[in-house]
Amino acid sequence: MKTKVLLLSILVVTSIIYSCSKDDSPATPTPTPIAPTITGFTIPDKVVGAAPFDLTPPTSNSSGAFTYLSSNTTVATISGNTLTIVGAGTTNIKASQAANGDFLAGDMSADLVVTAQTTPVVGTLYVSTAGNDSNDGSKNAPFLTINKAAQVAVAGDVVVVKPGTYKPTLKIAPLNSGTADKPIIYQAEVKGEVIIDGSESADGTKVDRKGLITIDGFSASTPKSWIVIDGFTIINAKWAGVIAINSSNIIIKNCNTKNTGSSGIIGANSTNITITNNKVEQACSIAEKAQNTNECITVASVVGFEIAYNTVSDRMVDLNNGGEGIDVKNASLNGTVHHNIVTNLIRVAIYVDAYQRDLNNIDVYANKVYNTTSGITVASEEGGVASNVKVHDNLVYDIQGIGIRLAGYVNNGPLKDISVYQNTVVRCGLGKTVSDWENCAFMIEADNANNSNFIVRNNIFAECTNQIRWKNQSYAIMDNNLVFGNSTTAGTNAIITDPQFVNSAGADFKLKASSPAINKALGTPMSAIDFNDFTRDATPDIGAFEYH
Repeated sequence: MKTKVLLLSILVVTSIIYSCSKDDSPATPTPTPIAPTITGFTIPDKVVGAAPFDLTPPTSNSSGAFTYLSSNTTVATISGNTLTIVGAGTTNIKASQAANGDFLAGDMSADLVVTAQTTPVVGTLYVSTAGNDSNDGSKNAPFLTINKAAQVAVAGDVVVVKPGTYKPTLKIAPLNSGTADKPIIYQAEVKGEVIIDGSESADGTKVDRKGLITIDGFSASTPKSWIVIDGFTIINAKWAGVIAINSSNIIIKNCNTKNTGSSGIIGANSTNITITNNKVEQACSIAEKAQNTNECITVASVVGFEIAYNTVSDRMVDLNNGGEGIDVKNASLNGTVHHNIVTNLIRVAIYVDAYQRDLNNIDVYANKVYNTTSGITVASEEGGVASNVKVHDNLVYDIQGIGIRLAGYVNNGPLKDISVYQNTVVRCGLGKTVSDWENCAFMIEADNANNSNFIVRNNIFAECTNQIRWKNQSYAIMDNNLVFGNSTTAGTNAIITDPQFVNSAGADFKLKASSPAINKALGTPMSAIDFNDFTRDATPDIGAFEYH
């Protein structure tokens, strides 16, 4: 009996041991982290004075974050991933990658060589498609690229660019400023025959929102100044053609921009910008509806400016959120917009908009606007105050919508001291009915409670679907206008008759000798010079043209 019990006990213990051994499987081993494979970290050589730039991280099979360190901070410093040039010399830039997941930390280094600025040939520098950037820039040994000249030109230099097509891979960015008596001038040797083609440029895009030619002081306290851009044809810019930002005393003249992703020409956050005698075609061409592309010519927050004798045209398809003809906006002060031609445009031709800032003392005169969706508009879309704006001696005709508009749309900000006088506005509201809203020569839509002192006087409004549309606002004077055709209201002392143009059908809106507009202008304000720069008589005429 004892033998049986002992045998049974041995079987039970054996079974338990076997059972425990069967369920006790070995643990999965933890993988050993491996070193990442890091490649492709290079930094191009730089010249003292080059703008800060962002480092491009190396390629790695790990997703760990990179940080950067400069071995020589007298040559370059780094904040985040932005590298700033300090002086000439060589520094080793280490890109260190943090450990991540299955990968250990790793790093890769590259040398940055910074050279002192080349001493330029003082006086005249030359650029040629047959040149070489190792040359000295003299007439017999010209540079190959405009950007090379832009890095060495100093106050008093004239950069002469010989005819040909130049395809910069980076934006052309002048390094130095001129002075009042020694500006730096960049000019085409033969106007119109130097083509700067941005189709191969890696920047001046919607990402950095700069131009194929970029004049940038980087801050209001260090503006680039006294630079002239003269006579270039700029095509296929991925963003703007020419931009002057954080700059002062810049002249952009005699240029032709075409097929630019954003504006043909921009002046922003600057003082004393002159944009004259340029031709801007097919601007704001990026085909992205949500993209804000600015306008064909944009002046934003510029104190002291002149936009004159330019032609803006050929943007008849609305590809994106932008593309007005000439736009003066934000905190722009003390400027003139005159003697421009704006035509074949799907948006408003000339736009003065305080937007979110205060805009003041803008004079819009002697412009010719035709075949656009809207003519001339004064507005405050987002609450800034637009004040002391004068619109006079302009010719506006063949407009799909409104000829001249004091707007009250979007957030309907305040407008103060707005004068509209001695303009000729004909054939507006094309294709619209009498009951349509945007169908008239002139409209006061603005009704902000803080609006004040609107004067609309001595204009000709004729042959439009509707001539005048307003709400009899108490702060507006509508007086002594010549009105011909259907009108919701005409104001006080209106002359309701045919103005007797020389040839309206042929777009000759000068006055015949028998015109009832002759010698009938009354009150103030009153212009001394008409649309054609003729001096007005002591008893001036109504409209943009003084009879001679």
